[in-house]
Amino acid sequence: MGDNLESHTSSAPQPPLTGPIERIDDPRAPIEHSLDLPVSRTRAYDAYVLGLPEWWPRGLTASGSGFDRIDLDPHPGHRIVEHARDGSEIVWGEVLEAEPGARFSHTFGLSHDGDPSRVTIVFADLPHGGTRVLLQHHGWNESNLAGRAKHTDWSQLLERYAAYATHV
Repeated sequence: MGDNLESHTSSAPQPPLTGPIERIDDPRAPIEHSLDLPVSRTRAYDAYVLGLPEWWPRGLTASGSGFDRIDLDPHPGHRIVEHARDGSEIVWGEVLEAEPGARFSHTFGLSHDGDPSRVTIVFADLPHGGTRVLLQHHGWNESNLAGRAKHTDWSQLLERYAAYATHV
């Protein structure tokens, strides 16, 4: 799978992909995952974007046991913000792209120092129904590369997302 997720939005038949797609030779390589869901692109998109506050595990927040909520306004330029019960706010990132049913992209700086990385999710029709969800966590550079290893839990996160998307 290449760096360009645009090439994966066609409706041409593709073999099913699941799980991580690793590029071991480059420490700056994007972290990439793919999963197939038995739901429409609109439902898959809405579950990821609008449902993120529901399916994101509380244990993977900055507030931990003091977690209150996540606010995500799905429009470019708006922030993704975690709110703690003590009133503090932790900015996770900023929405960069939002094409309902097709693509969502945001910066991400929750658990690493340096420049924010970027998470891009593409939703593509499968030939016989359902949606292929392609996630790419990229934008690694010298300032944030030390934090890349903290982002090995996308498989578990996407399992929670998939369960939510198929049962809402």
